[in-house]
Amino acid sequence: MTAESGSNDRGLRELAQRLLTHAHPEGPTSVEVLLRRLPESVALEIPMPPGSLLLGSVLHSRQGRPTLMEAVFDSEREPHEVVTAYAPELAQRGWNAFEGFGGMQGGFVPGGMGEGRSFRRDNGGPVLMVVGRAGIGKPTDLRLRLDWEIIRHLPEMRRHGRPEGAERLPTLGPPSGILLRGGGSGGGGGTWHSEASVETDLPVAELQSHFALQLERADWKRVGGSADDTVGWSSWQLPGEGNWTGILLVLATRPHERFLYVRIEASVPSEGGYHVGGMTFTGG
Repeated sequence: MTAESGSNDRGLRELAQRLLTHAHPEGPTSVEVLLRRLPESVALEIPMPPGSLLLGSVLHSRQGRPTLMEAVFDSEREPHEVVTAYAPELAQRGWNAFEGFGGMQGGFVPGGMGEGRSFRRDNGGPVLMVVGRAGIGKPTDLRLRLDWEIIRHLPEMRRHGRPEGAERLPTLGPPSGILLRGGGSGGGGGTWHSEASVETDLPVAELQSHFALQLERADWKRVGGSADDTVGWSSWQLPGEGNWTGILLVLATRPHERFLYVRIEASVPSEGGYHVGGMTFTGG
């Protein structure tokens, strides 16, 4: 690094720190921007994601106490691959999957939301959120967000709760470059659903396969299904206890548009097919 580039780095870091510092009613805040490294206070606690390049990080503090750390990485892997490969690395350091947030989080979401997971150490300390997003013609943008403040709000979030089964519906994103319009989601009492539409001329079977792959990544087991030019459906057995089943539908409702629907419920296989939401589906 030349003297000139070092001076530029310092100037940019000072500017970023000023821009990120704001007044707070609970006391003075400070921001530390670090190029190509993590804060020393967390560097030994968080392993580097495999095959990723660290661009830098920022540490927010209040009255000398850390409140938030965010780090940015580039990875040549797809978002799902890099997040999945990182989970075992975190487990070796004691970071386990954390599902402490309320509300419905699964179902159809617009493209660009990325692949995300949360981790925590033995239900103590801050929450680590890992999110990978694909860029057009660029490496995956991988973010690590270590949040000490969110713990203060967990009791309130848990009071609202998340009814049984909501966590079983995975996040489903459209193919790259395709616009998704959310049509609604919800459920309760052992039944959850999500619906949306996409603007595309892709064949129904191709869209069905795209979303089916995401369900398989969530360890759903395909039971049956079929697809033609107008409708594609597949029935599924979900992992875990409770004998949960699911159905995925893709319909060509009009030119340049496809309707998407996914539904899960605690159910029992019926003779000749799977019963979901008052419907029985059969097929190979």
